[in-house]
Amino acid sequence: MKKILIWSAASIVALLVLVQCKPNNEKTETLKPEQVVKENTNSHKVTVKEVLNANAYNYLLVTEGDKEFWIAVPKSDVKVGKTYTYEGGMEMKKFESKDLKRTFDSVFFVEGLTDPNPPAATETAIDPKKLTSSTQLSKGITLAKGGISIFDLFSTKDKLAGKTVILTGKVVKFMPEIMNKNWIHLQDGTSLNGFNDITITSLEKVKVDEIVTLKGKVVLNKDLGSGYKYDILIEDAVLVK
Repeated sequence: MKKILIWSAASIVALLVLVQCKPNNEKTETLKPEQVVKENTNSHKVTVKEVLNANAYNYLLVTEGDKEFWIAVPKSDVKVGKTYTYEGGMEMKKFESKDLKRTFDSVFFVEGLTDPNPPAATETAIDPKKLTSSTQLSKGITLAKGGISIFDLFSTKDKLAGKTVILTGKVVKFMPEIMNKNWIHLQDGTSLNGFNDITITSLEKVKVDEIVTLKGKVVLNKDLGSGYKYDILIEDAVLVK
């Protein structure tokens, strides 16, 4: 089964409810903690009936058995009539989408969808057996002075707990204004046993595919509730020029 992580220009995090973001200098929609009324941690298999496209997210009218409801996922190519699966989700009551100029009675914000019938693998598909470890940085990425790679971070995380580190990499996911923080996923080409992505919280604004250097504190075994746990997380990061 090939998981389709549906990200815009992106892991929900911490009572994490996905929000819409507007590019450049447009305002963003911020979800407040008191808006969260219900969580659902079950597995779901849904069929898409309708797709509404906002700036950064898709709002999907789906059916599951005899139920019909709305979910929101980071924007990507979602097909009407196709069946997907997902885990968990946070329900928001009376949620207003400024992009769509519409208020939903109820909408579940979901981190990503999985296609149970993905396209056949191609010759360029990644071989899971090769997802071991790599210390090779991606082309165009150079560590900043005093910086470490994601391989270094994962391989020495116990020694780094509570310390401040500097990381340079490409932004592969950016989720703004979630619980008053921006959530960034960074990759630099290195990996440890297949782990090649680090989640970072920050007040800084970055763009997907942008190469940035961030400095933040290493936190281990972070439990944010609602089933979201992180073996390692970088908190309160700032951009290093």
